[in-house]
Amino acid sequence: MEKPLISFDYAIKYLLKSKGDYDIIEGFISALFAAQGYPPVKINALLDSESNKETLDLKKSIADLIVEDAEGNKYIVEIERSYTPNFMHKACFNSSRVVVDGIYGSQDYTSIKKVFHISLLYFSTKEMQKPIYHGKTIIHEVDTKNPVDVNIANEGLVIFNTPNVFPEYFFISVPMFDDVINTEIDEWLYVMKHSDIKEGFKSPYMAKVMERLAVIKMSADERNEYIYYQKQSVYSQDVIKAAESKGEAKGLTKGKLEGKAEEKVEIAKSLLAQNIDHQVISAATGLSINEIKRLR
Repeated sequence: MEKPLISFDYAIKYLLKSKGDYDIIEGFISALFAAQGYPPVKINALLDSESNKETLDLKKSIADLIVEDAEGNKYIVEIERSYTPNFMHKACFNSSRVVVDGIYGSQDYTSIKKVFHISLLYFSTKEMQKPIYHGKTIIHEVDTKNPVDVNIANEGLVIFNTPNVFPEYFFISVPMFDDVINTEIDEWLYVMKHSDIKEGFKSPYMAKVMERLAVIKMSADERNEYIYYQKQSVYSQDVIKAAESKGEAKGLTKGKLEGKAEEKVEIAKSLLAQNIDHQVISAATGLSINEIKRLR
C-alpha cells in the first residue's frame, strides 16, 4: 500500500529529536544558504522555540537553531510553517521575538545574533512565480539608491556592521516547485513536495533522507514494530560479536557463528512481512538489498 505524503515541517521536528539526524537538517539549510552565497553550517544547539510565555499562543516555530559556519560565525536559524497569506507579518513578528528573547535581561544590543528566518508555505499566491524568495534589509543612499555598508566606528575601529545583524528571510512555496532538478536545493524542494527522492539525486544526504522518510511514513504500529526489530538487530549483532570473540579463545566452529547470523535473516523476514522498505531493513539488519530481495 502506498504511504501518504508527509509535510516537511513534520519531518524536521521528527529528525531534530535525534542528534544523529542533525546532518540532514544541516544539509537542507546549507543548500538553501548556498543559493545566496553563504557557506555550509553545522547545528550547535536547539533553542526552545516556545520559551517566551508572553507569545506562547502566537509564536509556533518548528525549530530555532544556533548554527555555525566554517569561519566561526554563529547565527540563529528559525524555521516555521504557514498555511495563510499573512505569512510575512508572521515572519516579521517571529524573527523579532527571536532577537528580543536572545538579549532579554542583559539588554546588551551588541550581542544580537543575525537571524535567518525560513518560512515553509503550503500554498501560493497569484504574485508568486517561483518556489523560493529571499529578502533582507538593504541600507542605501537616498539620492543614488546605491547600497552601502553602514559602520559605526570609534577612531577608525569598526564596532558594529549593520548588514551582519539585520534578519534575512527565505520564503519557500512548496506547491510552486515545478519538479525540474538543476541544483541541490531543487532536490530538497522535490522531497518537500513529494515526500520522496528520485534516482540520480546527487546530494550526499539523500540516501539517509530516503531511509528516514520510510520510517516517518510508517503507521504507529509499524514504527513500533520497526523499533522493536531494530533493537533486536542491535542485540543480535552484539551476540555475533561476542560469539566471534569467544570463538577465538574457545575455538567455536564457523557453523555455530553462522547460526547466530541467521537471527539477522529472521529479523529481515519479519520486517518484510510488515512491508517495511528494503532500505530500512538493510539499515536495521546489515543485509544487502539483493539479500533482502532474495528473502522476499
